Amino acid sequence: MIPHPYTLEMAQQFIAGLADAAALGEAWTYAVTRADDGVLVGCAALHAEPDPRGNVGYWIGRPHWGFGYATAAARAILSMGFAQLEHPTLTALHLAGNPASGRVLAKCGMVEGASVMLPHRDGAPQAFRTWSITREQWDRHQDAPCPRR
Repeated sequence: MIPHPYTLEMAQQFIAGLADAAALGEAWTYAVTRADDGVLVGCAALHAEPDPRGNVGYWIGRPHWGFGYATAAARAILSMGFAQLEHPTLTALHLAGNPASGRVLAKCGMVEGASVMLPHRDGAPQAFRTWSITREQWDRHQDAPCPRR
């Protein structure tokens, strides 16, 4: 849930808080980079405890959309979540107006749930779609052939 506009000060505060959250075992946030040259394209996170916004999240910069980075990042975070957390289910959500993000979650084997209204950037309620996947569904999905983009 990255605010917009996003100032340099906001970025510095965000980055400073990442190490604290990881040290406390609350959340782990990772840079998503291109394999060939290491260019930063976004980030992905796993939250130890689900909240209304889920356990799993990712953000990819607009110039990097359509190259599979979000799907790869979401798969990696889900794999980490099931390997390291004892939760039987992991959750995510996306803005209803961003169906491409829903396709990412579907490619990861997640199951679409309800529509919920949650405060967004300016505090005004926005429609989000919820998604979930159980450990058993994840294991079955890993055995299935990978879908094409």
